[in-house]
Amino acid sequence: MSRALICGGGGSVGTAWESGWFAGLQQKGVWLNDADLILGTSAGAGVGVQVACGHDMMSQVERYRAAGKRAAAGGATAVLHFDTGGRTAFAQLFERGQASGKNGDISVRKDISEAARAAVPTIELDAFMRTFKYLANEPWPASYKAACLNIDTYEFEAIGADLGGALQNGVAAGCAVPGVYPPIQVGKHFYVDGGCLSPTSLDLGIGYDKTLVLLVSEAPQSEIDALRNSGTEHLIVSVDTDVHAKWGGNLMDASLAFEAAEQGLAQGLRDAERVQAFWQ
Repeated sequence: MSRALICGGGGSVGTAWESGWFAGLQQKGVWLNDADLILGTSAGAGVGVQVACGHDMMSQVERYRAAGKRAAAGGATAVLHFDTGGRTAFAQLFERGQASGKNGDISVRKDISEAARAAVPTIELDAFMRTFKYLANEPWPASYKAACLNIDTYEFEAIGADLGGALQNGVAAGCAVPGVYPPIQVGKHFYVDGGCLSPTSLDLGIGYDKTLVLLVSEAPQSEIDALRNSGTEHLIVSVDTDVHAKWGGNLMDASLAFEAAEQGLAQGLRDAERVQAFWQ
């Protein structure tokens, strides 16, 4: 039986929530690293790789707890934050990209690619790459792919081990929000976060016997319809509505991430039984 796990995007807040959710599942004995495909978009790229590597996600929750204490005391943390209000031009590009989709108008993908290449990133390369230092000695899991936009060819790609290079670079490419982080080279090409074309790419789970989708942001209806109409058995898990409402619009607000990890943990503990029943 073939199985796919699709981890959607959601900024720093979504990264924390997804980390907590997987920790909750693991606390109940549900580990999903036996999936044939683990596809991550943006936040999901950074979390999905840890699931694929079989990491204990409770250790990430503990890191969020420690970071939350430092932040409350006025100290610095590694949780990245930026103000989306100053990124209006890129927000408009994202709207165009997601409206066009992964395989839509190539001129839209070209505009996003050229803007990403020309932009002065908010977070410099060295600071960005330090957030992936925990992957320094990890081989690239065969099941793991990151949703990206190739800014050299203007094409969407779900990149994996076949490109070669360090796993850190592949994951960073999947998380490299254009205009916020710099494009990342993997193999011969430079890539940015595929979330600028789809926050989920959940249609890539079509064709597996079972596909589990984890959503922080809303998925395009066309992708949901394609998955449903494909006949692929699937389970879509979303953030509890009341929790999502508390976050507001900026999923890169680091101040929300510490509590989001706890909220994800609580929901993961509640969801574990139904996820296990579906997965098995």
